[in-house]
Amino acid sequence: MLHRRQLLRAAALSPALAPAMTALPAQAADNHARPFDAPYAPVLSQPSREIRTVVGLRPYRGSGFRLEHEKFGRRDVIHNYGHGGCGVTLSWGCAQLSVELAEPIDERRAAVIGAGVNGLTTALMLLRRGYEVSVYGAALPPHTTSNIAGAYWHPTTLYDGRDAITDEFARQFVRAARIAQRRFQHLANDPRYGVYYMRYLGLRDEPPLKERTPYFEGDDLYAGLAVETDPERYFGYGYVERHHALMIDPDIYLRALMRDVENAGGRIVQKSFETADDVFDLKEKLIFNCTGLGARDLFGDETLEPARGQLTMLLPQPEVDYGYVTSSPETGLLYMFPRKSSILLGGTVEHGDWSLEPDETERLRMLSGHAMMAQRIAKHQAQ
Repeated sequence: MLHRRQLLRAAALSPALAPAMTALPAQAADNHARPFDAPYAPVLSQPSREIRTVVGLRPYRGSGFRLEHEKFGRRDVIHNYGHGGCGVTLSWGCAQLSVELAEPIDERRAAVIGAGVNGLTTALMLLRRGYEVSVYGAALPPHTTSNIAGAYWHPTTLYDGRDAITDEFARQFVRAARIAQRRFQHLANDPRYGVYYMRYLGLRDEPPLKERTPYFEGDDLYAGLAVETDPERYFGYGYVERHHALMIDPDIYLRALMRDVENAGGRIVQKSFETADDVFDLKEKLIFNCTGLGARDLFGDETLEPARGQLTMLLPQPEVDYGYVTSSPETGLLYMFPRKSSILLGGTVEHGDWSLEPDETERLRMLSGHAMMAQRIAKHQAQ
C-alpha cells in the first residue's frame, strides 16, 4: 500500500525508484513535448523581472477531500470541497463523482455554490446532462483561489498519509484522478484552454531508496515516466524522476470554463453566503457545495484548514518549456512551472496560516533559490 506524505508538505519529490530501473511503463509522450535531452533554458530569477507576489490558501483536510450527499429537510446538498493542492488536478473527476451522487435525486434545477475551478467544472458537467444551473460565488475569476493555483497536473498536498484516509476515499481519489487526467488530455494544446504538456523534473541530490512504491493513482498517468541516477545527465543531481506533465494555466483555463458554462446556458451570479441558512434561502433545492475553505463556516467542517502557499510571478520566458521541483537544506523546497503569461516560482506550504499578506523573507528565498538553480543548470550545460 502507498505510504507517502504529500509532495509539498514533506518536500519529497516523488516516490523513490530503484537505481537499476531506468524506465517505467507509461503512455507515449505527447508530440508537442520536447525530448528530455533537449537544452534547458535557465530561468531569469531576478527581482527586476518580478510581476507580482501573491498568496493563496489551499482548502486542506487531513482525511482528504469531501465528496458526499447530505440531506437538509427538503434540500439535498452534494459536498465537493477540501482538495488541498489538487483542486485543479482533480476537478473533472470530482465533478463527475459529485454529479453521479445527484443522479438518484428527482430534481433538475441545481445551485452550485463556489465559482472556482470545482464549482465551474461541476456546473458545466450538470449543464451537459440537462440540468438548469446557477453558479453563485463570493468571488469570480480572476479573483478566486483557483486563479492562484500552480496547476501542474499532479495530486499533491491532499491528505496526511495512507493511515489518515478510508478505503472509500482511496477509491474515490483514484477514480477522480484517472477521470480528470483523461479529460485534461483531451484539452491539451488547445489554445482556448491553456492546457499543454511540458517536461517535468523531480530533482534531488540524495540517492533513491532501494524499493519503489507506485503512484497511488497509477504510474500510467505520467507519460514517459523514467528515472535517472547519473549526475552527469541532469545538472549534477544524483536522482531525477522525469515525465511529460500536463500544465494548466489558470487564468486562461478559468476564463474558458466561465465561457463554456455561459454558452451552455448556465447563470453565474456574484453572491456571498455567511451561514447555511443563507444558502438554503436559494430557490434551488439541489445544491452543490464547492466552497473550499468556505465550507468551514457554512457547514461547520472544522477539519478544514488553510495550507498557505506563496507564489512569485516573473515575466514570461517562452524558451522555458519545463518545470521542476527540488529541495535541499540550502534552498528549502522550490518549484517552478512555466505559463504563457509568466514564470511561476513557488515552494511554500504553511498549514493553519490564514494570512494573505506576502512574506518578504519567503519572497527573497524563492528568488535567490531559483536563481541558484538557474546557475546550476547554466553551468552544467556549458560544460
